[in-house]
Amino acid sequence: MLEDLLRRVSAGSDEAFEALYRLLKPKLYPMLYRMLGTPEEAEEVFHDTLLKLRAAATGFDPEKARAATFARVIARNLALSRLRARRARPQRLEPDVHGLPGVAAADPPPVEDRVRVRRALARLDPLERRLLEAAFYQGYSHRELAEAFGLPLGTTKSKLRRALRKLRNYLEEP
Repeated sequence: MLEDLLRRVSAGSDEAFEALYRLLKPKLYPMLYRMLGTPEEAEEVFHDTLLKLRAAATGFDPEKARAATFARVIARNLALSRLRARRARPQRLEPDVHGLPGVAAADPPPVEDRVRVRRALARLDPLERRLLEAAFYQGYSHRELAEAFGLPLGTTKSKLRRALRKLRNYLEEP
């Protein structure tokens, strides 16, 4: 569906662009809010993401990436650029996104999933957990993590990869 919308947006369809907005808002806005920490900035970056998607839609190749991944990468990169520009980080790791404009009540994961993720994170080595939280909740790049934690860049990337693999294994356990 998203691939079809991007194809129609690249052909200039305003109707498809509006549908793209409605489809992506509940998927991208919570991530942007977590990264940026304010509803205003999340909204601005979401709109910038849509404009960039409209401009890049003609170059989208479904053989190379899924449309959802394409949109998420654009949004994340714009948010990271915003964070780097202001040299600040959000204050909270897991903001409550219920009731925020444009966020449907069904968007956040069910409570059971959040509990499972927190339990799995708690099983990680403290350094691995802090690296993952800084990368995913606060939007730090690998290089910024390496500097902040005083680790070589390659070591930082390896630790993140191992931590993600462990986390995935913990989450797949019954």
